[in-house]
Amino acid sequence: MPNQLSQKIINYSHIAQMAFNVPLLATAQLADAVTSFLQNKIARSSIDHIGGGQEMAAGNVDTIELGSPEHGESIAVIPVHGILVPRRFSIEACEEMMSYELLRTQLTKALNDDGISEIVLDVNSGGGNAQGAFEIAEFIYQSRSIKPIRCIVNFNAFSGAYLIAAACSEIIVSDTSGVGSIGVYTKRLDLTQYYQDQGVKIHSFYRGARKIDFHPDTELSEEERSNIESNMESTYQKFIHAVAKYRGMTAEAVIATEADCFEGQKGIELGLADRLATPQDAINQITQNVLSNQTPMAQQSISIQAAHMRMQSQL
Repeated sequence: MPNQLSQKIINYSHIAQMAFNVPLLATAQLADAVTSFLQNKIARSSIDHIGGGQEMAAGNVDTIELGSPEHGESIAVIPVHGILVPRRFSIEACEEMMSYELLRTQLTKALNDDGISEIVLDVNSGGGNAQGAFEIAEFIYQSRSIKPIRCIVNFNAFSGAYLIAAACSEIIVSDTSGVGSIGVYTKRLDLTQYYQDQGVKIHSFYRGARKIDFHPDTELSEEERSNIESNMESTYQKFIHAVAKYRGMTAEAVIATEADCFEGQKGIELGLADRLATPQDAINQITQNVLSNQTPMAQQSISIQAAHMRMQSQL
């Protein structure tokens, strides 16, 4: 019944925001996966409730201790995995999730920790919600003057995840890891034909011309289409100019990527990444760079623990 359909959409409002009516900095594949998840929930005969299933969340911060924490001889590795959202919440799903809120909290803690000399973002994400993405990217960009914040693409940094990567001090990719998808994506759900087929009429009363924009029980008007296109263009321009600023590129060069995805060396050639290394080699190289800045006495007591970090299990 239509009322059951509407109720289920309400129950999954958080995940619905990842599929409809908002600008997404996500690959089409990720957005379609979220849409399919939502459609499966809508199709069920019983109503599930948010919070009753597995919590989708990124992992904890790993700290690689290279010597004495008092001498700033540690590296913080922050996982940025799965769907990117503004704030944390729980749903039943099998996909990882990372919130910009949590990422900022973890970054702030690492930046304020005198025992940590460098921060590494271990990124594997197809992107997510545009809301909050530009704020966290700018926070990373401003913070990299305090401590180096490097991105290891392990193994995808697409769309919103690439925005985060671009803000880092350095982007390291492997032969097959991907970067790019610098574009914006929006879906507008229209259930008017479904309601018509069910013999249901819905009458909406409102004040303000834009009040019922994006309502699935109304047809897409030309005015609404124009408004959506305007918002999309605004978000796209923010994306383009943010990447250009962070990567030292021209806006034209960023636009020329046409939201395509690029692997390894091609991403470097386009200016979307800096150097080539496997994730494990990259973390080893970063630890060696930290060691080179330490005193000989400190180096004698150091045993590199990079091989024991969680990243290794994903290789």
